[in-house]
Amino acid sequence: MRVVALHQENMMTIERHLKSEQLVDLVEYIDMMGYGEGVYKTGPAMVSLPTNQFFADEIDFKAYAPISVEVELEENPFDWQAILDIPEAVTETVRFGDEINDAYQKIIDFLKEKNLPIPERFFMVFTPIYADYWVDFIFPIKPIEEK
Repeated sequence: MRVVALHQENMMTIERHLKSEQLVDLVEYIDMMGYGEGVYKTGPAMVSLPTNQFFADEIDFKAYAPISVEVELEENPFDWQAILDIPEAVTETVRFGDEINDAYQKIIDFLKEKNLPIPERFFMVFTPIYADYWVDFIFPIKPIEEK
């Protein structure tokens, strides 16, 4: 478990209410966006979700696609976000799959043990490595800035 800061600028965002198993579809959609769309990604796909919905069947996701500059797309379902700043967060990295439930619970237990606040929502950064996704769980412990 590590303490990190995260600062990202220039992101396309989309909010969706989806079944939990559709999370990977949303991430793959963001990863494939740049091909033929004129979108040049500058980082991996991220999603945020309410902490209390992690084990739910349906979840309110907000997905982030870091890109180089704002672009106009036909039939664009995305909004624009200039900044996401997380000044301090607890993080854990795991391979996407069976390990994510344990990693989530490990962070929740750590926050409780250290008397740190459990955030209303947390972030997952999806990094594709060969045929797998590796996920960085990011649980903010200080207020975040989004604009």
